[in-house]
Amino acid sequence: MPRISRDRIKQVVDEVRALDPPADAFWQIVEERLGLDSGDVFHFIAEDPVFYGFAEDEELPPKKT
Repeated sequence: MPRISRDRIKQVVDEVRALDPPADAFWQIVEERLGLDSGDVFHFIAEDPVFYGFAEDEELPPKKT
C-alpha cells in the first residue's frame, strides 16, 4: 500500500464530497484518485475517523454544517 499523508486523503475525501457522487461511487472515486486498491482507504480512516469527518469527538461541540 502506498504511503499517503492524512492531509492528502482528507483533501481528496473533501473534494469528492463536493462532487456529490452517487453513494455507491464515492469510495471508488476516492481510492482511484489516491491510487489505492478497493478498500485500502478504510485502513487510513480507521486510524482517525474524527480527523476525516466520519465520527464526532465526544469532547468537542458538534461540527457546524
